Amino acid sequence: MAKVENDLDIYYGVGNANSHRQENELTAIMKKRNSAGWKLISTSIAIVDTKNQFSNLYLFWEKN
Repeated sequence: MAKVENDLDIYYGVGNANSHRQENELTAIMKKRNSAGWKLISTSIAIVDTKNQFSNLYLFWEKN
């Protein structure tokens, strides 16, 4: 039976002020993980602070 590894990245975002920068950072995370053999299996967003538009993006990964 194959051994399966799981991992988690947490990306912290604030509002839409710098969405191009945030997109570039997320693209870099995706490319790095994919090149290392990880497969994105799920994402989730949590609004942490509505007043300051602060949120977390959770990226769940799996590797065989």
